[in-house]
Amino acid sequence: MRLLIVKPSSFGDVLHAFPAVSLIRSACPQVTRISWIVNDSFVDVVRLCPGVDRIIPFPRRELHKFSIIRAFLHDLRQEEYDMAIDYQGLLRSGLMVKASRAKEKVGFAHAREGSPFFYTRKLVLENLQTHAVEKNLELTRFALGIPADTPVPKPLFQLDDKGLQEAENLLPASSKPLLAVCFSSRWESKNWSISFMAEALDKAVEAMPQLDIFLLGADGDWRMGEELLQNTHSAKPVNLAGKTSFHGLAALLSRSSAMFTVDSGPMHLAAALGIPCVALFGSTSAVLTGPYGPAGFHIILTSPCPKSPCMERTCPHHKNCADGFSPQDAANAIIDSIRRNRP
Repeated sequence: MRLLIVKPSSFGDVLHAFPAVSLIRSACPQVTRISWIVNDSFVDVVRLCPGVDRIIPFPRRELHKFSIIRAFLHDLRQEEYDMAIDYQGLLRSGLMVKASRAKEKVGFAHAREGSPFFYTRKLVLENLQTHAVEKNLELTRFALGIPADTPVPKPLFQLDDKGLQEAENLLPASSKPLLAVCFSSRWESKNWSISFMAEALDKAVEAMPQLDIFLLGADGDWRMGEELLQNTHSAKPVNLAGKTSFHGLAALLSRSSAMFTVDSGPMHLAAALGIPCVALFGSTSAVLTGPYGPAGFHIILTSPCPKSPCMERTCPHHKNCADGFSPQDAANAIIDSIRRNRP
């Protein structure tokens, strides 16, 4: 059986489909080949998943070029698919499922933008207020007839030599506890104030002087990382924002004792790698998109704002989710997480 996964974006959402691949590989020997459509900017994220046989890049930024779209469709139709599963649930992904010419086309009944029109089978979820990973697993069970009590193996990761060497060059190995910090997200509202983050890191280092810290972020986050660094006193983090590839980022996180983070893609990568997260949530819901893992493994710190979670990209009240929250409490959570999970 040849299976097509449609999950083009984004960073964290792509990672939320990794457990589904693990479940398919362990419970469905009839699935002999898995292909995955993903935005070309996230191809290296899917390469971390060893259960995927073929990656089909989607040229998200070049949709205005007919020749590019024609080449994508040609690539997509190089194989015949017995089933396509749409984990994204948007018009764009529904059209991809249709274009694949798969014999069966499966997706969520509640999917948006009319995408269910393209499915031959639709899953009606009884509870929409569950984590994205659990929704994806439920869709997988529905599509392939996997019993509900079938164990889900922990996703495997394929770290390449280039990524491992990159991590070694950026941050040589050390026996000290290592804290990864992700201070920025694509939504302005997800970011807690720089002063709050800096004070929390200072207090964590005061409690654990041997703690080493490094900052993570995208290319455009380096200046914000420098601002955070300049606002610290006891802590002296290394600013690696914009300096890592996806594989280098995974290699760095795999060596970390814990992660202090806003709701972000790197947070989901750390959680998938089994790294405990101290995660700051305000505008979004940790129930739906928090770091996935066993109960109690991650620590969720929620904004005291009465509007939380507002699901707004920018705060309509021009406030910050950190307002009224104690940096000392965040520091205590960081130290507790490291001590509970570091041998």
